[in-house]
Amino acid sequence: MLGKIFDKMLHEDESQIKAGGVSKNVKRLPLFEKRDWIFAGIVFLIAISARLFVLFKFSDPLSPGWYDDTFHHWQVAYLSKEVGFSHGFLRLWDFKGMEYFWGLLHPLVLVILFWITGSVSIMVPRLLTVVAGSIVISFIFLLVKRYFNLFSAWASALFAVFMPVVLFSDTVGMQEPLAIVLILGALLLWPRKVGVVGILFALAGMVRAEYWLFGVGLFTMALFAKQQVKGKAILVIGWLVPTLLYIKYLLDNTGNAIYPIYWNFLASVKGEWFLNVPLPPGAIEAQTIARVFFALSLLSSIYLIIKRPKYYLFFLFGFGNILFLGFMLGFGAYIRGYVPRFWIDRLFAWPYAFTGILVSILLLYYIPSKVKHRVIPQTFGGLAILVIILLSQFIWIPISKWAGEADARYEGEKKLADEVGGYYQNGKILIPEDRPVFVYYLVNNHDINGKYLLGQMYDPFFYIEEDPFQNWNEYRQDVLDWIKKDDIKLIVFASDRERYMKLVELEPQLFNLKQITDYRFYIYEVTEQ
Repeated sequence: MLGKIFDKMLHEDESQIKAGGVSKNVKRLPLFEKRDWIFAGIVFLIAISARLFVLFKFSDPLSPGWYDDTFHHWQVAYLSKEVGFSHGFLRLWDFKGMEYFWGLLHPLVLVILFWITGSVSIMVPRLLTVVAGSIVISFIFLLVKRYFNLFSAWASALFAVFMPVVLFSDTVGMQEPLAIVLILGALLLWPRKVGVVGILFALAGMVRAEYWLFGVGLFTMALFAKQQVKGKAILVIGWLVPTLLYIKYLLDNTGNAIYPIYWNFLASVKGEWFLNVPLPPGAIEAQTIARVFFALSLLSSIYLIIKRPKYYLFFLFGFGNILFLGFMLGFGAYIRGYVPRFWIDRLFAWPYAFTGILVSILLLYYIPSKVKHRVIPQTFGGLAILVIILLSQFIWIPISKWAGEADARYEGEKKLADEVGGYYQNGKILIPEDRPVFVYYLVNNHDINGKYLLGQMYDPFFYIEEDPFQNWNEYRQDVLDWIKKDDIKLIVFASDRERYMKLVELEPQLFNLKQITDYRFYIYEVTEQ
């Protein structure tokens, strides 16, 4: 079915070509054979089976390792569904003010899946990446087969299927697989459906900030393809219309047309989130390695742009990703957040998969093409790929270690949710803004709807420039009116949240201490005013 759909989309008759869809001077890429689609389907089944095994047998389905951000993305989608959309068209919502930092499309897809499934489990985003990651590998197979040969296509796909960083990353529920599906889908349709290609590049930019940059780059490079003007115009329209709508959407909701890119630059490159943070151990070595890969990827990208081989967009996406990471880690402030597990993080999943593609092409396509008898080098190349895949399995050791360490933290958040949920009766709970795992268990284990949860980041204290407790009589009534107006019945805060410690100290008649938890969280009941 999938093969028939794509063959139909990829098919062009001579009248369409002459009309300007694809230049007559460009050698047409062959359509995929039925066998290719069957193989791609087999690749998908192998990939999704491996990912489901890791999800349900190797790991805890409710614990995505060290990816606390999986719960944060879940929170943005869930709160947008329960609260945000009632405040405006596609109005995203979050407790921490991060709702527009990443992009629109991923939370929107999650909201749709929440509605379809009737579930708000963390399994929804995790299964989304399982499916998206498996489709990505099928697309890798088809693209490598199109541009090179069947042997390198199988090797590239199997490397991506079983390489631990790629495999584990495809189960954690983050956004990258969704963006890569859109990018590779566009490259698969290139150059026969240029309008759809432009749309897919634009949609990828709505998933995550850097994919907006990748989409712009690939769109720009596509304009240099040897196509007639009409084909280029369709490409421009396909990319420009959704991009302009997204810019308008961001302007309406944030006042900044490129809000995700702007704040990602300030946070990760300039270092707004790493002020006064010293370089951690190992960061200098990692920074040096990143700069080397930046230089190599830059040279490779320049070569591809100059030569423009038939596969240049496909390879530009690979080298461009490495170039981006090399710049971020080699020259930006992002390196100040370096930890030893950096090299097995999901941000490296596509670079590792692309490296597997390059090695597979080298061993099973390029080298055999240079000798008379191809069987021997292809046999040794296949064995080499198999050995690389087998040796890569040792990466599961650090993955298991760091994923296991995160499980205890999740158990702590679950316990806190159980303690708070046990005291909840009605009204709203005022909670810390930076604990999405805690929010998840309040919602899923205690049936407390998101509209009854209020983040402390948006309390009146946040907007008072001076210390309100130095002149408490001036601000007291505003704070008490806010508590009453928002119907706050429980307040949960950590011991280092000084403003709430001071509040309950100055207004003891309004707060009843219910519990001090093992993790030094205070749970106060708000008494009747």
